[in-house]
Amino acid sequence: MERVLELPEAPAEALLDGAIALALATGATLQLATMPVGADLEIVAAAARMSGEAAESALRSALAGSGPIRIALPRPRAGSYSIELREPTAAARVAAALSWPLSLLGRPSELRLRGPNHSAGAATFHDLRLAWAPLAAAFGLRAHLELRAAAFAWDPPEQGELVLSLDPAPALTPLHRAHRGLLRQVTLVGASGAGGQKEALRASDAAERKLRLRGVNADAERVPLPLPPSAPQHGNPSRRWALTAVAEFEHAVVSMSGVPQAASPSARLPAAAPGATGSTEAADAAESESVGGRVADALSRFLSSRGALDGRAAERALIPAILCAAGLGARAGPPPLCHFTTTEVTVAQVALAALAHKVVPVRAVIDGAPGEEGVVVVAP
Repeated sequence: MERVLELPEAPAEALLDGAIALALATGATLQLATMPVGADLEIVAAAARMSGEAAESALRSALAGSGPIRIALPRPRAGSYSIELREPTAAARVAAALSWPLSLLGRPSELRLRGPNHSAGAATFHDLRLAWAPLAAAFGLRAHLELRAAAFAWDPPEQGELVLSLDPAPALTPLHRAHRGLLRQVTLVGASGAGGQKEALRASDAAERKLRLRGVNADAERVPLPLPPSAPQHGNPSRRWALTAVAEFEHAVVSMSGVPQAASPSARLPAAAPGATGSTEAADAAESESVGGRVADALSRFLSSRGALDGRAAERALIPAILCAAGLGARAGPPPLCHFTTTEVTVAQVALAALAHKVVPVRAVIDGAPGEEGVVVVAP
């Protein structure tokens, strides 16, 4: 009997990514009510590529038509996958979602993601390395990330490269994270290319001041960002930076990040224009202060709540929890139960929990209303 994961129109990012991960892990069919666009289309195409030529051909045929898209996604094989991406948020989504089907194969794999990898609203490289990778390790997946070229969301997009090496355990291990424990330290990681050092420092200082006013001491750390060869040709060099706040607790690690808004080369003031340099520097300074303030605010909101994971991290943790409770992989003995608390229940979490039982024998329960703190329990 064919197992189908049917999604509504315009599904939330986390719901689409989770459904794709479940389909790849179980060999189910994915059905979309409308044609995906942008980063949604790129992650569907990446999943089809991992599934093989038949899935890629089926996707091309579906995109050439109209109406719902229905594509079977056979389980991938362990190996190295090189994926070209153009959309600003696609790299982080592909890394976080497609790792889990590969984690069930019991052998090392590698994802080489080429394209933009630093953009507003998406996890940065340091988000993934310092917060997502420890969460993956709690499920038994050792994930090593290497940033070979940091690319920002310029127009045209830069060709960056992020390499994710996966070394899975024979079977996923259960996550039990009801409490995050005491706060041990907060680190502000300011990462920049040569032209963005001053702005990254300004953003870090702004975040540090704001956190101090709320009783939180943070340590600042400066790290370089490797840039692609095309970087000097376009974009504003003073906007090639990112700020990531990493909070380490006894039982959890969380991160919040921000990057400056992209500006196309045509939007920049000519260097010879009267007052252009001063105007650009003032705009860059204001952007740095704004980003630093937003990162501090996001971390402060998390610290004022009680959940072990923030809403986005809980969305990402739900997929491996479902796969673990389903007993997939080389598991001996009965499947285990997973549970964790979150600072925010999201609509995507609720929808994904309701969708899971269609393809795997699990019961995912979320105790809490969207927008409020909650408890997530996934049982066989």
